[in-house]
Amino acid sequence: MGVVTLRTYWSSSEAALAKSLLDNYGIVSALIHENASLYVWPPMAMPIRLIVVEDQAEEASRLLQGDLEGAAALEERAPQPFDAAREKEQLDRPWELLIIAFFFFVPGICVLLIKYPARFAETSLGRYLIAKVAIFHMFGWLAIAFALFLVALFWYAQRWPMTEGLDEPNSTGGD
Repeated sequence: MGVVTLRTYWSSSEAALAKSLLDNYGIVSALIHENASLYVWPPMAMPIRLIVVEDQAEEASRLLQGDLEGAAALEERAPQPFDAAREKEQLDRPWELLIIAFFFFVPGICVLLIKYPARFAETSLGRYLIAKVAIFHMFGWLAIAFALFLVALFWYAQRWPMTEGLDEPNSTGGD
């Protein structure tokens, strides 16, 4: 699978607009020599090349020419199986749960590292401070427990596939 130069541009804004159009339709493309005007004198000495994957060159050419119906017909002829698989993979992996678990676990560990005050242990102030730290440690343990719950929920979601049609009525009867 190679790449081909689809068009060349002298204006970086036109090239960026064309690449943006192709990106919106899911066509893999790139701009070559996009910032060459910053390093070469005179500024317009090197054109900006828009390259695309060979498999998508015809569809990209039709899109850039404004033939949206022809591009749609090409897209219908050659469905892209990667998009559906990637979308299903993203649905099956709720990585946000792990991120949230991290943000509960780390502060929970930090709270547990707080030491009990030993200097004033016999005074009423010391007993008060020890009680405060003990309560604070309880919140640390709760944060760690919640983080572990989120990790378990993540692995549960990984292991069991998502069932489709959850909003359909139960067909087993009942009444």
